[in-house]
Amino acid sequence: MESDMEEYRQEFIQEAREYLDLMNQNFIKLENGDLNAINEIFRVAHTIKGMAGFMGYKNLEELCHKLESAMGRVRDGEIEITSDVVDVMLKAVDAIEETINKIEEENSDDVDVSEIINALGEFMQEGKDEKEMKEVDLSKESFEGANVRVDVYLSEDCIMKSVRAALVVENLSEVSEILTVIPDENDMEKEDFDGHFVVFIKTSDINKIEEVMSKVAEVDKFEISPLEQKSEDKAEQKEVETEVENKEKDRSKVVKDGVKKDVKKDKKLESIRVNIAQLDTIMNLVGELVISKGRLLQIASEYDIPELKEAVSIMDKSITSLQDEVMQIRMVKVERIFNKFPRMVRDLARKLGKKVEFVMEGLDTELDRTVLDEISDPLVHLVRNAVDHGIETPEERVAAGKSETGRIRLAAWREKNNIIIELEDDGKGLDVEKIKQKAIERGIVTQTEADSMSEDELKMLIFAPGFSTKDNATEISGRGVGMDVVKTTVERLGGSVRISSKRGEGTRIRIHLPPTVAIIKSLLVKVGDETYAIPISSVVEALYVTDENWKVIHGNPFLIVRGKLVPAFKLRELFNVVNGKPEREVGIIVEKESEKYALIADTIAEQQEIVIKPLTGYLAKIKGFSGVTILGDGRVVPIIDISSLLGGDRLA
Repeated sequence: MESDMEEYRQEFIQEAREYLDLMNQNFIKLENGDLNAINEIFRVAHTIKGMAGFMGYKNLEELCHKLESAMGRVRDGEIEITSDVVDVMLKAVDAIEETINKIEEENSDDVDVSEIINALGEFMQEGKDEKEMKEVDLSKESFEGANVRVDVYLSEDCIMKSVRAALVVENLSEVSEILTVIPDENDMEKEDFDGHFVVFIKTSDINKIEEVMSKVAEVDKFEISPLEQKSEDKAEQKEVETEVENKEKDRSKVVKDGVKKDVKKDKKLESIRVNIAQLDTIMNLVGELVISKGRLLQIASEYDIPELKEAVSIMDKSITSLQDEVMQIRMVKVERIFNKFPRMVRDLARKLGKKVEFVMEGLDTELDRTVLDEISDPLVHLVRNAVDHGIETPEERVAAGKSETGRIRLAAWREKNNIIIELEDDGKGLDVEKIKQKAIERGIVTQTEADSMSEDELKMLIFAPGFSTKDNATEISGRGVGMDVVKTTVERLGGSVRISSKRGEGTRIRIHLPPTVAIIKSLLVKVGDETYAIPISSVVEALYVTDENWKVIHGNPFLIVRGKLVPAFKLRELFNVVNGKPEREVGIIVEKESEKYALIADTIAEQQEIVIKPLTGYLAKIKGFSGVTILGDGRVVPIIDISSLLGGDRLA
C-alpha cells in the first residue's frame, strides 16, 4: 500500500507541475486581455485542489480554493484585471509550486502560505456570510458561454452526496465541456448540502447529455434546459458548435461484439507515463542492437553465407524500425520549455520597468529529450539578456522613434536535418566598438587581433568566456554573461550559434541543433592504422588532395576548393599518427560557424550509423572528441568534435 501511495504521489507531482505551466500561461493570456483564460485557470486550480484533497495535502487544497474564490470575483467582473492583480495571482502560483516542491522533497505540504492566502483574501467579497451565499436562488443562476444548463437532484437516501455529484460532473465532462458547477465542491462537502446542484456546459448534442444522466445511479431527477445565446454571440457560437461537434465525433460510442465502448476512455488507457530513466535504458539497448547488427553484417559479408545474409537483412529492417520508433518516443515538442518564458519575460520586464511583447512560434517543433533538456538553460540566458540588455526602456524607445513596447520573438522550425531555434529582439542591437574595446581590456584578444577581425567576428566575441560589457561591479551583468555557456552547450550537442545585429534595430541569435544526439550517421575515415568518425551533419563534401589543389601560404596549408582557399588540417599531425604512409590523401570539407575547413585523412572507409558513447571521467577533459563508438568488430572509434578540434583550444 505504501508503494502504491508513493506511485500516486509521483504521478500527482508530475501532473501538478504540468498544470502549473498551464496556469502561468493562462494568467499571462488573461493579463493580455484573453478572458477565456479565466475558465482554464478555474479548471486547473480546481483539478489541483481535487488531487491535493485526495492525497491529504490540506494546505495545498486550501491555497487552491482561495485562488479559485478570488478568480470567481474576477470572472464576475467584481475585480478589474490589472498587472498588480495578476502579480498577486502569480505569487499564489509560485506558492503552489513551492508547496509541490516540499511535497516532492519531504512528502509534506507544511509550507507557510498564510501571507499569500491573506493577500488573496483581500480579493474576496466581504460582508456576505456563507449562509447568504448558499441560499442563492439557483433557478436564477446562469453562466456566460454555456448553452445548456443541467439541474441535478440527488436522491435523499444518497449517503455521500458530494462524491456522487463529482461522479455526475465527471460523466458529463466525457461528452461536453464543463464551464462551471454551482454550488462548488467545497459547499457540496458540507453537511447541509441538499443534493441539488447545477452544471453549466457547452455542447452541440443535448441527447448525449440525457443519455449520460439517465445512466447515473442515486439521481432522483434531472432537468436539461437549453440557454438562449446573445445575438452578438451567434457567429462565435457557431464556431463553438462546430468545434464541439468535432470533439463529440472523437468521443462517439462504438459497438463491438454487442458491448458499447467509450472511445475517449480507450484513448486514456492507450497513453501511459514512462520514467525517463527507462527511456534512456531502452535507447542504450537499441544502441547495442545497432552495434550487433553492424557486426553481423560484417560477418555475413566476410564469410559470404547466403542464409546469414538473408536473416541479417530481415533483422536489419526490424532494428531500423525499432530504432525509429524509440527515437520518435524520445522526441518532445519545444513547447515544453518555451512555455516557461512568457511568465519569465513578464516578471523581468515588470521589474525593469520595460514594456515587452513576447511572441512564440513553432511550438510543435520536436527535439530529442536530451537535446531539449540541455538547451533549456542556455535559452534562459538568451531570453533574459534580450529583456535585460536588448530591449530599451519605454522612454529610450520613444526617443529613438520606436514604439514604447519592445518585441521579442522566440521561434523554432526544422530545416533539412537540423532544428533551428531563433531569438530576435527589436532593441538597441550590439555596439560592436564597445565589444571590441571590452574584449581588449579583458585580454580576450589583442589590439592587433581585434583590428584584423571582421564585424561578424567581433560580434561573436560576446560568446567568449569571461566577456562582459558591464561598466562597474554594481551594474547588472552585461549581455555576455552566460553567453559562453550557450555556445559551449550548443557545440557540445553538435550544433552551432550565429548572431546578427544592427545598431539601434535589434539582435538575432540563431541556434542550429541536430534533432537527436543518440544515434547519428557518420563518415568513417582512416589515418594510418587508426579509424575516426566524423558526423555527416558536419560534412559538406570530399575530394582528393593533389599537387594542384594543395597550397602552403606563409607556412599555413590550404586546400583550393572551387577557386576558394579552405584552411586545411592534417589529422595525422593533429593526432600524432606516425604509422603508415598514404598513397593518396583525401580532404573532408566540414563546416563550423559558416566557415569551411578541410580535414586531411588517408582515406574514407565507409558511411555508417553509429551509437555515441560519451566520454566520462578523465577522458571527458580531452578536446577534439565528442565521444566514441563501437564498430561491429568490437573496435572503439573516437568521434571527432569539429567545434573543439578547430577551436582556439584544439590539439596541435
